[in-house]
Amino acid sequence: MLIESMPNEWKNKYILVYQDEDKNDFSVHEDGHIEVYITNNLSDYGNFVGINMLLEAKVVQQDSWFLFIHDTCKFIGNDCVNLTLDLMKKYTDSEIDILWLSKSGQCNICLIRKNAIEMGSRLYKEIKFMTKMETICYEWNHHHYLSPKSFNVKQEFLNVPIKGLGSRYVYNNKNKRECILYESINMEKYFFLTKVESDHPFSP
Repeated sequence: MLIESMPNEWKNKYILVYQDEDKNDFSVHEDGHIEVYITNNLSDYGNFVGINMLLEAKVVQQDSWFLFIHDTCKFIGNDCVNLTLDLMKKYTDSEIDILWLSKSGQCNICLIRKNAIEMGSRLYKEIKFMTKMETICYEWNHHHYLSPKSFNVKQEFLNVPIKGLGSRYVYNNKNKRECILYESINMEKYFFLTKVESDHPFSP
């Protein structure tokens, strides 16, 4: 659903990070998209490990911005590209290495550059597995050393709050998800309110 919702301008520019794989590897496909395979299983923190592999292999440009999102997202409308490009242009000549796309940094959704990705990869690559509760802890506990919000790089939180859209069935008629809108790039994110590990169904 995420890939189907992508603007046409991004159809050949996206990277998929697959986790809990047999080996670390990557492949560049004919349409331009890249697939990365890592042995770690770290939820969204696996992005740091996977994308750093591409930076080290010089498969992607070293001065690139990367939009770190989850597979449980969906782009809305036609202005996602312009909104994202405007943010990149605004911050490219700055020292900012992580631009959190909401006031709270919820779900670790951000625009990010090489310095921060390298730092995250150094921290996360030796960790083989994170529980759901650990990933949530690092998301919200900004002072935890495994939280990307604690990285020693320049960071900024956009002064744009998350817009709650209520709960609804997204992928099936069994598990409702909370729906929020990142107005900064016009993208929806779907998630479960998880207080203990058993709350999460770990499936669409």
